[in-house]
Order: sequence, then C-alpha cells, then structure tokens
Amino acid sequence: MKALSVEEILSLQEYERQRAYTRSHMQDLRRLRRLELGDSCVVIFENRETVRFQVQEMLRVEQSDSPERVALELSCFNLLIPGPNELSATLILRIPEYRDVDNTLRRMQGLTKDCIAMHVGEDRIPARFDVEDESLLCTGDVFYIHFAFTEAQIAAFSNPAVPVSLRSCHKHCTAEVAIEGETRSSLLKDLL
Repeated sequence: MKALSVEEILSLQEYERQRAYTRSHMQDLRRLRRLELGDSCVVIFENRETVRFQVQEMLRVEQSDSPERVALELSCFNLLIPGPNELSATLILRIPEYRDVDNTLRRMQGLTKDCIAMHVGEDRIPARFDVEDESLLCTGDVFYIHFAFTEAQIAAFSNPAVPVSLRSCHKHCTAEVAIEGETRSSLLKDLL
C-alpha cells in the first residue's frame, strides 16, 4: 500500500461536513479489524483508510490543517500503513486502572520478544515490533507491529480451507483468536 499524501487529507471544514458518515463507517471497519488476545491485549489491523481517519481526527483535535502540519502527522502515521506483502496493526495493552500502568508494563515485559505471531496453516509469521524490548517500560501501552508474508503464505491466507489465527505466548497473555469470515476478507485486501 502506498503512503498517504498531503493532498489526500481533507481540510478541517470539508472533514467536518463528512465526519458523521466517516465516523460511523470507521467504527464498523475498526470493529471488524479488532481482535482481542485474552484480557491483556487488543490488536487493531491498520490500512490506508484507518490511518487516514486517525490523521483527520488528530488534525481536528489540533484545529490545524496547514500543509506543514499535515505532512508532520503523515510522517508518523504513514508508518502504520502496511507495506507490500504485509499486515500492520496497533497493539494496545489493556491497563485496567491508570495507577496500574507501571505494574502492567513491567508484567508485560518480554512481549516484544517473539511472543505475538500470525499462524497461517503450519506457518508462523512473527510480529515485528517498532521497539526493542528494553524500551518497553518507557514507551507506554501502544505498539505498532508488522507481519511480513511470503507469496506462498498470502496464497494460503486467501484459501478459506487453511486456518489462520493470531496467537500470543507471553506468560501474562497466552491466547489465540481465529481470523475468519469478514475479518479475514478485510485483511486479505491489504495483502493483495
């Protein structure tokens, strides 16, 4: 998928006119692309449409749509758009109460060390995190992850007879969720 350009981002006025429809559509899309890994993690798969929405909302909050500001936002958010043969996602650690942030981050240390993976049939596709584990305690509760597929894995992903799942093997987050139906179809569009 190609990165978003400044010209693809609506002005604040134009976005405000379309916002009600856009928000409704995006809630449906994000619900479809949201997977819960047990009680500890939520994974939301991103694409150009979800990233564009996030940029538009960020600009709305900041009340700024200058080309320079848009370019700055895109320089960060475009990193969420999957590359060729790739799925990308936002991984959010669930923190029940604000006062538990430090304890939760300490408990989840090691999560970035090969604990999250997509399974396509017999193939395991590990998540590539945007940070190294050593920075887990200071980066917060949101991570950006990518799954790089081979052509054979994409072909298997597109075959409904091949099971696909997202798994975590961290000691405080051991879970597996099947990826099927509309969710799988939506993610397959990102890979093709």
